[in-house]
Amino acid sequence: MRTILLTFALLWAQGSFAQDPVVVANGTGQTNWTDGQIMAVFNGERTIWPSGLPAVVVLPASESDSFEKTAVWCFDTDGFEYQKHWLSLVFQGRTAPPVFVDSEQDVLEYVKEHPGAIGLLHVVEAPSNIRLRLK
Repeated sequence: MRTILLTFALLWAQGSFAQDPVVVANGTGQTNWTDGQIMAVFNGERTIWPSGLPAVVVLPASESDSFEKTAVWCFDTDGFEYQKHWLSLVFQGRTAPPVFVDSEQDVLEYVKEHPGAIGLLHVVEAPSNIRLRLK
């Protein structure tokens, strides 16, 4: 029994039990969102916000753990497949490429400073004024 509890504690401490990421955005023109609406932005299907601004997806570096978590959240796949999806959309001229930054902290800073930007945070805390509320 002690071994099971220790294993559970270690997995929990390492973050192996996935929790939903926090969605941060700036200037969307809408207050409440569904998971499907947000996923449409992260999948490149929705490219314009209700405010009229272009949706700019901000992602952490592709070699980061946060990028992998974002790929799983959006597509239930790995980062390589997610990156391939975006390359396909961009080369087809269907959307602008996402902005890649070094870390989740950089995602947060970019979103704060650029209207129309959206990002996912898995580890970094986000201020309430740029969090999107999900219905």
